[in-house]
Amino acid sequence: MNKGLKKHASSLRNERNRFAALAFVWGDLLLELDEAFEIVFASGASEGILGLSNGQIEGIRFVDLLSSNFRPLVSEMLHVARRRGRMDNVLVRFTRPDERISPPVSMTGYFLPDLGGHFFVALRVTVNSLPHDVLQSIKRDGPTGLLDEESLSRVVTERLMAQRETGQNQKFSLFTLNAFEPLCERMEHVARDEMLATIGSFFRSHSIGGDTAGRLNASQFGMLHNPEVRIGDLQQRIAECAMDADPQGKGIIVRTSETDFTAHAMPPGDLARGVLYSIRRFCDKQEHNFTFSRLTGHMPNLVNDTFGAMRDFGQRVDRLEFDAVYQPIVRLPSAEIHHFEVLVRFYREDGELIPTDQLIMFAEQVNMIHRLDLAMIRRTLKWIRQQLEEGIDARVAVNVSGQSLANPDFCRSVIALFERSKESLPQLMIEITETAEITDLEHADIWLSRFRQYGVEICLDDFGTGAANFNYLSALEVDYVKIDGPSIHQSLKNQKGRAFLRSLVGLCHQLGVEVVAEMIETDEMRDLVTKAGFDFAQGYLFGKPEKDITSYWRKLRSRRGRKKQI
Repeated sequence: MNKGLKKHASSLRNERNRFAALAFVWGDLLLELDEAFEIVFASGASEGILGLSNGQIEGIRFVDLLSSNFRPLVSEMLHVARRRGRMDNVLVRFTRPDERISPPVSMTGYFLPDLGGHFFVALRVTVNSLPHDVLQSIKRDGPTGLLDEESLSRVVTERLMAQRETGQNQKFSLFTLNAFEPLCERMEHVARDEMLATIGSFFRSHSIGGDTAGRLNASQFGMLHNPEVRIGDLQQRIAECAMDADPQGKGIIVRTSETDFTAHAMPPGDLARGVLYSIRRFCDKQEHNFTFSRLTGHMPNLVNDTFGAMRDFGQRVDRLEFDAVYQPIVRLPSAEIHHFEVLVRFYREDGELIPTDQLIMFAEQVNMIHRLDLAMIRRTLKWIRQQLEEGIDARVAVNVSGQSLANPDFCRSVIALFERSKESLPQLMIEITETAEITDLEHADIWLSRFRQYGVEICLDDFGTGAANFNYLSALEVDYVKIDGPSIHQSLKNQKGRAFLRSLVGLCHQLGVEVVAEMIETDEMRDLVTKAGFDFAQGYLFGKPEKDITSYWRKLRSRRGRKKQI
């Protein structure tokens, strides 16, 4: 061996040793791969991770050691890393000699063209950084292996919160594959699945952590990624893959729209929700001039509009810059006011009222409903104090979403408010709405029990609209149940429906729960729900929502005065 080659070999060994030393600061096993990605050097805990000694794995193609589910992903990541110079941290699994699958292993790597074009991979046995509840809730699209829409939202939220602390930038790209559905329809089943798996690997290999990409619908995909990812190259690879797989050779057109998360001073969870809300809002329009292919052109404006609406909504909520109206709930059959339900009112700049159901849906979908609910409780407690100072001891029920009840921070904030407002609590009630399903009834009941310890009565709202109603009734300690108006209207149409209502009211009474009838607008309906055994009623027959309850209060005091005279 001449001096030049010896010097080069010595240099390579020195560099390898240096990388090994650095790798062990980070990982448990260092692998050196040649240009064909075969293992030429191994140092570290190979037996613990792979079930093979360092000597046994030399000469083996690295990808062949992986579990079959991870081979397309890592092959694509190695391809990308050869161009980019590195492989970002990703979780993988290996198949051991006894056919068992290894625990998750964190992998990163560097491509060093000056060192013989070799690739260095560092492996570390790790625990997935995602919270347990997120991991348990993850759902995937079967053919691609990508996250579904809701899972993508949750994972992106967690990744953004983790990476924001490091100061790293992230971008979210939306991909629309035009003519993708017709392509899939004209392909054989096996070929289609292979194409979808390959495309899924493309997205995952370019995403942060190798698993922040999702399939939003049949032809739309989303991906959280580093700014340096070459989106144009990825578009081309997807298009080429589709063209090669197309039996007719027509292929597809790939369009993208990119959102820079770092450009918006918002919590990462809100950012992720905002992007997905924008996508849904566009797709739900169902107008003839809107197609999926046009979404990419509209996406930046949609996202900016959504973020603007979220910022405006958050500011108005935190500053209590919204109106509230009060609708009476009366006892049957006397029609004496028992309490009021407070309802939020938001207005556009032109003075037009924003429909309440639209407002609530927006707040829930962008994960801001807990802020609105907390603000309403704050405002109502302040209002109660003012009314008490004027000699008005009216009771008021505040709506709280089931989604808010699942938020521990919200619940703790409510308890803190109660501690500061004990003099007002006898006048406060809470209505749990079912616009968002309560997923953890045990957790919800614990918090409701704590609220009730402060003397705050609980009403289960919207009973009759959701499939989980009777589960709620059996699992939650509540004082009232409010039967929704449409269910009452439908039931009162025939004798069987009326019998069902009487049975439902009877069941509630056996459980020690009083029952409220909603949307009572005529004397006939009042008589019918009274005969059915309802304790209370609410509707335009007894009063519309009003900003000022003075007139209602005068009527109530007048009735109380007449009773005392009798």
